[in-house]
Amino acid sequence: MAYRALYRQYRPARFADVIGQEHITTTLKHQVSSDRPAHAYLFCGTRGTGKTTSARILARAVNCLSPEEGEPCGKCEACLITAAEGASDITEIDAASNNSVNDVRDLIENSQYAPLNLRRRVFIIDEVHMLSGAAFNALLKTLEEPPEHILFILATTEPQKLPATIISRCQRFDFHRLSITDIKSTLKSVLSQAGASIEDGGLTLIARAAQGGMRDALSLADQCLAFCGDVVTTKNVYDVLGSMEDSFLFEISKSLLASNAPEALRMLDSIMQAGRDLSVFAADLAAHFRALLLSKTCGRCEDLLDCTEDTMTRYLEQAKGASEARLMLALDRLIAAQNDMRYLPSPRALLESALVHICRPEDSVSLANIEARLDRLEAQIKEGLPAQAPAQQAVSPEPAKQTTVEAPVSQPAQKPEPTPAKAEPAQEAAPWTDLTPPPETWSPEDEYTLPPQEEIVKIAPKPDPVPAKAAHAPKPASKPSGSTDAAGIWREAIANIPNMFVQALAREAVALHFENNTLTVGFTDAQEMKHKSLNAPINFEPTQRALQAVKPDAKLVITTTKKAPASGQAEELAKALFGDKLTIE
Repeated sequence: MAYRALYRQYRPARFADVIGQEHITTTLKHQVSSDRPAHAYLFCGTRGTGKTTSARILARAVNCLSPEEGEPCGKCEACLITAAEGASDITEIDAASNNSVNDVRDLIENSQYAPLNLRRRVFIIDEVHMLSGAAFNALLKTLEEPPEHILFILATTEPQKLPATIISRCQRFDFHRLSITDIKSTLKSVLSQAGASIEDGGLTLIARAAQGGMRDALSLADQCLAFCGDVVTTKNVYDVLGSMEDSFLFEISKSLLASNAPEALRMLDSIMQAGRDLSVFAADLAAHFRALLLSKTCGRCEDLLDCTEDTMTRYLEQAKGASEARLMLALDRLIAAQNDMRYLPSPRALLESALVHICRPEDSVSLANIEARLDRLEAQIKEGLPAQAPAQQAVSPEPAKQTTVEAPVSQPAQKPEPTPAKAEPAQEAAPWTDLTPPPETWSPEDEYTLPPQEEIVKIAPKPDPVPAKAAHAPKPASKPSGSTDAAGIWREAIANIPNMFVQALAREAVALHFENNTLTVGFTDAQEMKHKSLNAPINFEPTQRALQAVKPDAKLVITTTKKAPASGQAEELAKALFGDKLTIE
């Protein structure tokens, strides 16, 4: 007799044998036992979760002459007929290859005939979402009001592709993915009946690779038995699946978190030399960093990772040396690489690039984070301030006047303290006057760290300082401004722009003058793209409306200028960036 695959030999014959779908099998058993089955069912779920198997059991149960609590007895004449493949009254159709309207018309014509040997004729349509639109329309009327002796069971992995009119005429049951525990217990039972065994670690690997599908798990187990006989070790399973061993994943992740790019690339080369699949390696490494992230976030979580206590301890130990931000960065890089590798004939370069980025997170800073925003602010302030030499006077050994970001108005401003004699300019000077390169050491947490409100920010002294009492003046209410100061009007207009993108774009422009109820703002020649973007109607119109909320009937003119903003505008620009509570002394 020809060999039959494990998933065919041990296919469930009763609802009780279906694993992990109790919410469905219980309902079906109650309907059969009460003799109240529906005329049409829709079984949805991923592959290998028991849709077709449950459909066959239901077909036997509704035709059983003496069902036992909704289960087919397996002994009566009807059960013996349905157990044999090719029963004339049970028709299975693969809609992937029989999807035309003519195929459905043949099915409808056959449904008019009474069953030959059973009480009901059952039509099981697998992958029903593959039917054409005309085929669905042809099936619709019969599915809504079928003959009393007809039962339709539709199965699909993609229910979102079905017309709503089809779904509404069926009782829908959603099959869930099986848990790793359920798959392992079923594999042990099947292998025991087959006279074979697989180590527990190997069963875990197979259960993970099956991704919730029992049929896939049995197929992989069958493949392992064919590879090395009836006794299978964990290493044998690694070889069959092409997966990486845990020890290798711990070693390469150690190199990545230590920013040792050369060692990580050499380990990747060893994988290539061994003939391993890079897509499988990328998936395994991503799963490893997921485990590290969960360990860092949740502590001991063997239930989430389904691992042994020893492996959990190793995860916790390795996760201590990395921050959550660093682990998330690595996981994001690997997931993106997995997705992009599908479109490249040679994915090695892409994976190497991802590993180097993980080793050097300072090169992976996105434009949306705080560091990039600070860079833009620094560049803008540099254009609006005089040379750096006067600014350095603020860090001289002698006490200097300071500009403070004040606490709420009810509290007095902090008394300035003398500046230490050996203070470093990069730490004490204003951030926009710092021309030193960024530090070589970097931590991802730095992206999300904002300076405390009490931090003192120093800028160069001005010839005409603003009186200190101006800092305590109440902020004016939002109403048309009577000011003719161009910078002040522009700052109020920016605050009224509802779109954050347009508001950020407008902050890049500097107010030049306000004359004849017309506000002129300008960009430098280097900001030509920003000038064009703000002048675009979709951005210009809300900016114009925001200006008119401050100055009724005012007009806005956006231009470019080769001149940098005057030094006297530095104060207004700083207030536009940091708020009205900023005082300059």
